[in-house]
Amino acid sequence: MFKSGIEVSNLLRIYFMGKHLQSGLFGMFLAFAPGLRLGAEQTPAQFFEAKIRPVFAEKCYSCHSHKAKKLKAGLYMDSLGGLIKGGDSGPAIVPGKPEESLLVEAIRYQEPDFQMPPKSKLADAQIKDIEKWIADGASWPKE
Repeated sequence: MFKSGIEVSNLLRIYFMGKHLQSGLFGMFLAFAPGLRLGAEQTPAQFFEAKIRPVFAEKCYSCHSHKAKKLKAGLYMDSLGGLIKGGDSGPAIVPGKPEESLLVEAIRYQEPDFQMPPKSKLADAQIKDIEKWIADGASWPKE
């Protein structure tokens, strides 16, 4: 016992209660503080701009955009309308239905005669992102 009359066990109890209280309050702050939630979901527009447009721009637009020197397969991939209308093979995407989308079939590289991009397969994460984007309705933000 200390001079103040508090036992060591009580000091330890107060110390640990304080630690739990501090972490609990900090956790509550993080949970309820607007805009500070870790792992918050992206909006469809944010997902498209972060995950989809960069892949299309890097891997597809040189052959499938309004800026392409020579449009291939009649397919424009630089607009949602172009993807839905499709090209020579038909609609490239069916929003909400990745399994019915020719784009998904092409990027999966399952058919030897129907593989896009033609020089190298996309990374598995990029394929999953495109599948998710189509499954979620293929949101395309206005520019």
